[in-house]
Amino acid sequence: MALRIVLLVLIQWLLSFALTAKDNRGIPPRNRGWNFSPHYGYIVPHTSQMVHLIQGHAYGFFTSYYKPVNNTKMWHSAYNFPEQGVDFGYINTGNLRQLGSQFALKYWLDLPLNRSRIDLNPQSKNGYRHWIGLGLGVGYTTRIWDLETNHQSAVLGSQINASLNLQYAMRLFDFNRGEVRFGLRISHFSNGAFQLPNLGTNNAALFLAYHFRSTEGQNLIPQEIIIPEKHRFTIAASGGLKEIPPPTGKKFGVGVLSLLAEKRISYKSSFGIGTDVFYNSSLHEMMERKEEGKVNKSMALQNGWLVSYTMHFDAFELKMQQGVYVLDHWKVDGTFYHRFGLRYRINEHVFASVMLKTHFAKADYGEFGMGYAF
Repeated sequence: MALRIVLLVLIQWLLSFALTAKDNRGIPPRNRGWNFSPHYGYIVPHTSQMVHLIQGHAYGFFTSYYKPVNNTKMWHSAYNFPEQGVDFGYINTGNLRQLGSQFALKYWLDLPLNRSRIDLNPQSKNGYRHWIGLGLGVGYTTRIWDLETNHQSAVLGSQINASLNLQYAMRLFDFNRGEVRFGLRISHFSNGAFQLPNLGTNNAALFLAYHFRSTEGQNLIPQEIIIPEKHRFTIAASGGLKEIPPPTGKKFGVGVLSLLAEKRISYKSSFGIGTDVFYNSSLHEMMERKEEGKVNKSMALQNGWLVSYTMHFDAFELKMQQGVYVLDHWKVDGTFYHRFGLRYRINEHVFASVMLKTHFAKADYGEFGMGYAF
C-alpha cells in the first residue's frame, strides 16, 4: 500500500509540472533521431503472492525512434512541443523459469516539464531539461501460468498483454549530435483480467539513455491556444469480458453506463464528476458460489460516483477517474475503484473509448464503448 501511495504522489507531482508548463517563445531546432538505453531494476511484488517469484534484479534495454511534433496540431504548442515515436523494450525479469522475458512495442510520448524559456541554442547552455514519458502498446511474455509446468507463477495468464509505461527523464549532458538522459521507468504488463491469472507485473528500473539526433531542424512558433468548450456533459455505454477462477473457464459479460459532467479549466485539463452503473455478470456467479444457492441477478448491479481528471490532446483524451461504490452487494473488492483510459472524438458529439477498471493494483476488466457529448 505504501508503494502505491508513493507512486500516485509521484505521478501527481510530475503531471502538475506538465500541466503548468508555459509556452516558450523561441523553440530550438527540433530533430528526429533515436535512442538506446540499458536499464536495471526489479519486478515490484505488489501482492504477497508474488514475493517468492522475485529471485533477482530485472534488467534489459529499450530503444526508440522519435520525431518531435511538427506544430500542425494545437496540442503540440499547448504541451511545449513534445517528442513522440515508437518504443521497443526488452526485460529479463530476473526469474526466467517462472516469469520469463518480456518484450513490448509501444507508441511513446515525452512531455517537457520545463517552465522557463528555452534558449535558441540547442547545445548545453539550454540548461536543465526534464520530461515525463507515457507509453501505450502491446507486450509479449515468454512465460505464463500453467497448471502443470508453472503453477506457482499465478501472475500472467496470456502471452499477449497490454503494455503501459510511465517514465521520468532528466538531461545530464548535451552534445552536438545528441544528449545523455537519466531517469526512472515503470513498466506494467496486464491483460485486464481477460485471461486469468492476471496479477500483472510492474517493473521499476533506472536507465541511462543516449539520444542521437540529426543536425537538421526548424524553429517552431507556438500557435494561439483556443479552448473548444467550457463545459461538457457526456453519456457513454461500454462493455467487456471478464474471467473468474478457476483459470481457462467461462468468460462473463460486463456492461457499464456512465454519465460525466466536466469543466474545462485550460486547453490541457478538465475536471469532472459523474456516476457509473455496472452490471458484472461474473458477480452473480460468484455470489451463487458463496451462498451455495440461487441469487437474484439484480444483486450484481453496482453504482459508483467518481471524480475525473482529463488530459486533452485535440481529438484524444486521457482520462483518470477515482470512484467510490454507493451500491455494491459484493463488497469483496473494497469501497474504491479506478478507471483509466482513452477517448477519441469522432466528431463534435460522438466518441469512442477504451477503459480499464481496477481496484488499486488489481485489474478488474477492460471496456470498449461509444458515447455522446452535449
